[in-house]
Amino acid sequence: MANEPPVDRPTIRAHKRQFAWQILVPFLVMAGLIIAGAVLVVTGGAPRTGVWADISVIWLLAPALFFALAFLAIVITTIYGMAKLMQVMPHYTGKAQGIFALLSTGTRKVADGAAKPFVWFQQAGAVIKSIFNM
Repeated sequence: MANEPPVDRPTIRAHKRQFAWQILVPFLVMAGLIIAGAVLVVTGGAPRTGVWADISVIWLLAPALFFALAFLAIVITTIYGMAKLMQVMPHYTGKAQGIFALLSTGTRKVADGAAKPFVWFQQAGAVIKSIFNM
């Protein structure tokens, strides 16, 4: 297997070409820009480093401020929605409490009706036992 010739297919050539133009060239261009910026900052002297530092801080803070603003909007919307919900809730919770009270009463009646024959038989057995124990 080691003696096989290298495979040269059109797809492999296209892949190598895409790798060069879509990965390698953009990487090298960005690396060159970063190095050029570093050289510009170093050769610019002391007065210009403060300006570049301020620009860097702005670029570092901008995404954080954007996400903080988005989070703040979500929190404000949630607070507003909860305030509106708290205005409407007493009406509907009162209705729900009435429905559950009816449901509780109905369940209690059904449970008492299901237990009634067992209680009656136990009472009748106790009466019969008390008659014969006299």
